[in-house]
Amino acid sequence: MEPVLVSAYTRMLEARLCSADLILEDPVLRAEFLDIAREALPGRPERDLLHGLTNLRKRGKLPRRNNLIPW
Repeated sequence: MEPVLVSAYTRMLEARLCSADLILEDPVLRAEFLDIAREALPGRPERDLLHGLTNLRKRGKLPRRNNLIPW
């Protein structure tokens, strides 16, 4: 499940420049993230997907914005 969540987060980061915290807090961004994640993980409960994203953030496994944007 981790690779799927990292991929979904990366897509959101590249498209919207949003953090994991913003995805968790904003209902529109959260729904978009869940739609992307459910493409690869159909039937997974929302709680599992969001909990997985939170755990990846806490463990530092998510890409950072400054690593994706060539400023």
